[in-house]
Amino acid sequence: MLRTLFSGARDAVARVLIPDASGTLKRAWSLRLIELAALADIVLNVVPVVSDYLPWWLTLALLGGAWIARLLIQPEKEPADGDKA
Repeated sequence: MLRTLFSGARDAVARVLIPDASGTLKRAWSLRLIELAALADIVLNVVPVVSDYLPWWLTLALLGGAWIARLLIQPEKEPADGDKA
C-alpha cells in the first residue's frame, strides 16, 4: 500500500515540476556523482575504520567528475519559447 502511495505521489510531483522526469533522471550523471560524493564524505567522517580503505581524495574526484559531467557531457537544452528575441 505504501509503495503505491509513494509511487503515485512521486509521479504527481514529477509531472508538476519536470515534464520529462524519467528522461532527465537517465541523463543526470552530475546528480548521481554529487550524491556519491556526499555518501563517500559521510562514510569517511562517520566510520573511521573505512578511512583506511577509501582514499581521502575520493570526494574531490567525484565532485570533479560531476563538474565535468555537467559542463561537458550533458548538452544544454534550448529555451522553449520564452527568450526568442
